[in-house]
Amino acid sequence: MALSARLRAQDRPWLRLTPQQLQARARVLAKIEDGTYRLESAPCFCGAPAGGDLPAGSDLEIAGRDRYGLPVRTVLCQACGLLRSDPRMDADSTARFYQDDYRDLYTGAGNAAPLFESQVARGRGLVALLAKLLPSIETVYEVGCGAGGLLVPFQEIGKRVRGVDLGDEYLELGRAHGLALVHGTADDLLREAGEPADLVLLMHVLEHYLDLRASIEQTMRLVRPGGILLVEVPGVASIGTSYRGDVLSYLQNAHNFHFTAATLEFVLTRCGLDVLACTESAVALCQRPEADGPRAVRPAPGTAASVLRMLGEFERRLHHRVRSGEAA
Repeated sequence: MALSARLRAQDRPWLRLTPQQLQARARVLAKIEDGTYRLESAPCFCGAPAGGDLPAGSDLEIAGRDRYGLPVRTVLCQACGLLRSDPRMDADSTARFYQDDYRDLYTGAGNAAPLFESQVARGRGLVALLAKLLPSIETVYEVGCGAGGLLVPFQEIGKRVRGVDLGDEYLELGRAHGLALVHGTADDLLREAGEPADLVLLMHVLEHYLDLRASIEQTMRLVRPGGILLVEVPGVASIGTSYRGDVLSYLQNAHNFHFTAATLEFVLTRCGLDVLACTESAVALCQRPEADGPRAVRPAPGTAASVLRMLGEFERRLHHRVRSGEAA
């Protein structure tokens, strides 16, 4: 049972899509139907929390589709409050999706240059945000860098920067601007650089991962002991601002996880990071401790109930706006 009737699986997009997006959507649906894109079960990150009242797998279904009208089942873990897609595409299917269909479905082709400029602007904001830490930072890496624009402002103030991504077209644009960008994973970047960094940026990447623990631990290897990891994801609270309170406009098949401040801090802490600050807009400033290792931490009590109340309130407000003619 979905959170509301409109969130149940329906064979139509919620957003107004371009012809290119509609073609990409049709391809994805066909590949799911014929097994080219294989789906797999996705147990929650938390497992069975020690001493918890609920076993792993005690999930509530929130939605059965995403904004593109794709069959994406979003569930809320009642044990830890983390939202995830279950089932989801397996690793091989995910790789093919990003190579063949992701860009056409989400943004369309030919948008690399505007992306780069928007990244540069965001990077200037990060330089201001991290101003007090920057005197002790010499090297800055970014995982999932796209065109690498976030790194430009750091390079302009004398930091040594490197980035890594899987998108060749975007990487070529960044390289044309003089950035040292690597194709591949965090491990590929570490091999190329030869040493970890003082600061690593993980911006709007964590929600795409299939295995949170393995991916975070891989990223941590890029951070020197005592170094800083800055994580940003499109938090659930952003539905009320960036998505005008519309849960369905927020849900998208490429995002396997959806975080609040509480669940983001829980995941990062359990993976062994010291979380120095974490906002409800889902930005976390973390430090890699001198001694690595996962931690047996429990989620904050009442997290799942809080997330469910937030989502329910978004739905109620949207329903009210539609009835009153304030929303389409």
